[in-house]
Amino acid sequence: MKAANQAIQVFGGYGYVDEFPVGKFLRDARVTTLYEGTTQIQKLLIGRALTGINAF
Repeated sequence: MKAANQAIQVFGGYGYVDEFPVGKFLRDARVTTLYEGTTQIQKLLIGRALTGINAF
């Protein structure tokens, strides 16, 4: 995510244009962070249901 953000900074406005792959890299990196958070929350919920211990 950090590298993708820096690439957008280098490309400026062109980073959001479909002609350059930088925008796609940023979108892909962002989706990955959302997906990782979702699985972490699911693990916490499953752990809480099995043990009764709240991790929050």
